[in-house]
Amino acid sequence: MNTVETLPIPDQSVSAREESGLRLRIIRDYAGIEEIRPIWTAWQSHPNADIDFYLTILRSRPEVLRPHVLVLYRGDAPEAMLIGRIDQAPLEFKLGYKTFFKSSVRQLTLIDGGRLGNLSLQNCQFLLHAIVNSLKREDIDVAFLNNVRRFSPLYQAVKRLPGFFIRDHFQRSSIHRSTELPPTIEDFYRGLSSKMRRHLMHQARKLLSDFSENVEVRTFCGVQDLDRMIQDVEQIAKRTYQRGLGVGFMASPEMVKRLRLEAEKSWLRARVLYIAGKPAAFFICDRYGDTFHANYMGYDAAYSKYSPGMYLVMKAIEDFVAETPARKPAEIDWGPGDARYKEELGTRDWQEAGLHIFAPTFEGLCLSALWSSTGLVDGMARRFLGTAGIIQVTKKFWRDRLRKSPRLPPKSE
Repeated sequence: MNTVETLPIPDQSVSAREESGLRLRIIRDYAGIEEIRPIWTAWQSHPNADIDFYLTILRSRPEVLRPHVLVLYRGDAPEAMLIGRIDQAPLEFKLGYKTFFKSSVRQLTLIDGGRLGNLSLQNCQFLLHAIVNSLKREDIDVAFLNNVRRFSPLYQAVKRLPGFFIRDHFQRSSIHRSTELPPTIEDFYRGLSSKMRRHLMHQARKLLSDFSENVEVRTFCGVQDLDRMIQDVEQIAKRTYQRGLGVGFMASPEMVKRLRLEAEKSWLRARVLYIAGKPAAFFICDRYGDTFHANYMGYDAAYSKYSPGMYLVMKAIEDFVAETPARKPAEIDWGPGDARYKEELGTRDWQEAGLHIFAPTFEGLCLSALWSSTGLVDGMARRFLGTAGIIQVTKKFWRDRLRKSPRLPPKSE
């Protein structure tokens, strides 16, 4: 069922509300999504929020209960949209990497990339008011807005509009980096530091010297080679520290459906590095418009001294530059979270955060109080450990421990 609701704008006079002409439609079923497909496809600009990708994810995950899409109209004209879904999801209360309590909640998840149209402060306030109303009325425990850019109108609205006891006071910010690709690969390399250029050249020479003709990069874009690519990438992924943490690439049924859709739509840009005939590193991207989105990257730790992941990334960048000649500058979006290679290769960055809003109910207030208490303790611990330099040491320890180190194949003679 989808409904049309006319809601007041917070902190506005009655005459201002009437003059704005704003009204809201909340779509809660698949038929309603198909009705707004023309609007959605005209606005979509990120693969996560592509309407067909969104539907694929919803139909692949058993924890998804239904769609929840907010469409804001000014008069009869669509003005803005927030794309979400209702999940039966675990809300994890963590101190560092350790989860000490987990609660199954009914969550409104507003997806990364799913903020479309004119997101002015007024429009964001209206949409946030609608989200709080849904938390009151629809048996939803918490709303989660994924990766909201700090100081954006939506971020400001989330920080100001919900009541003090239901807003997120201790969210974690993370850095998000991207790289604007110049017209030529020579320009790209000139933009790197001299130290970085020397390091890349040294590692590449060492790899090619030790394995001679046994180094190969294969590109996978089409459906016909998808099964081979997934098989080879999974062979590498199970040896990475990410797998030890339960994150990163995993050849699940959902992943297979996702990659098949990307291949069918000609988005997929996957590369696998083979050393002595064996898969050693992978870099999976998709191209959406003029942006290459980096999704998954990993390498077999047995080859770590050669920096195989960086070798593969640089080969991919060379191809990306060649793929977009004489067009507006293309860009690589490295995704949320930081890493040394993102810092070295990135040309711009911004801060973003996941934001929670809790239901103004007894259960919601209890969750909010526990969430805030955990966030306060975790934040204080992180500041102390960060100052002492312990966090980076701990991360390195766990990465080394989670990696597996099988023997290298023999070098080329």
